[in-house]
Formats: sequence, structure tokens, C-alpha cells
Amino acid sequence: MEPRTEREERLLAAFRKEPPARVAHRKGRRAMVGAGAGCLALLWADAAVSWVLAPSDTAMITNFAVLAVFVPAAVFVWRTLTLATRGSTALPLHLLDERQRDERLRAHAVAQRLTLLLLFVTYFVVLQALRDEGVPSAAVALLFLALLATVAALPLLVAAWRAPDAPAEDDRDEDDRDEDGPREDGPREDAGSPARS
Repeated sequence: MEPRTEREERLLAAFRKEPPARVAHRKGRRAMVGAGAGCLALLWADAAVSWVLAPSDTAMITNFAVLAVFVPAAVFVWRTLTLATRGSTALPLHLLDERQRDERLRAHAVAQRLTLLLLFVTYFVVLQALRDEGVPSAAVALLFLALLATVAALPLLVAAWRAPDAPAEDDRDEDDRDEDGPREDGPREDAGSPARS
């Protein structure tokens, strides 16, 4: 887990900090995953609007409006979730510990299955559309942009969705006490042993 470059040192330092409070717990992380899914849904909706309306001014205005909302929102969500997962999907493999490597492997496995399903559905939708009528080139470009963004974002979204909460401060204190040995509260009697008179 030794950083090899100055950039890796900065990344490692950034991910070792506590995550932002809004995503420190599962509920907040899952809400942010929902926001990320909403960003991706915007791209898919944009492709659908272009499919129906292109070529037209309405389609072009819709494209620019969606991208104006998508880009800053997606950057914010990506940055926040990357910090929340402590870089398990962003850091180079040699900087991850065993637990983070396992999380990354699970996230990529689930994301790969979801991507396969998405590609299957997209293929048949495009195939059916090409059979029925011509498809505007802008719609095809936006469809593949949405597909590319979804494939790129899925591992991070899955990792953030599945990430466990950090142990509560009280639990950490108890664990520290347990490691130091038994507490000095006095002798404990087993339930099965007779009481002394």
C-alpha cells in the first residue's frame, strides 16, 4: 500500500479522511446513489427525446438543457460517492487493502451483470427501431453516451449502495476494551454453576 507517485499520495490522503457527513451513513449514501441514478436517467430521457423529436430545435434545446443539469450534478455525485467509498473503485489496485479489493471485486461483478442486461435491452430496442423506421444520428449518439456513462458509473453506484456503515463510536470503544482483556467488574458466575453460600 505504498504510493508510487505524488498524485497517488494526494489521492490516498484524500480518501483516508472521514467521508462527508451526508454520506457517512447508509441512508445518505443510498440517497446519493439515487441522485446518481437520476443523473443517468436524464441522459436516457435525453436520448429518447432526441429519438422522437430530432432533428428539431426542441430536441437541440432539450439536449443542451439536460447536459447543463447533468454535468455539474454528475460531478458532484461522483466526487461525493468516491469519498464515501474511500476510493475503493477509484484508487489504483496496489493502494487498496484486502477489504477494499474485495469490495471493488464485488462492485465490478454486480455492475458487469447489470451492464450485460442493459446492453441486451438496448440492442433489442435499437434493432426494433431500425426495423420500423429510421433513427436520427443524434439519438444514436446520445444513446451511446447514456450507455457509456451508465457503464462507467455502475461500479461506483454499486459499491456505494453496498458499503457498510462504519462502527459507531461506542462500538469502537467497546472493541478497544474487549481487546484489553476482561473488565474488572467482579467475578462472573456461570448460569449452570451452583451459587456459593
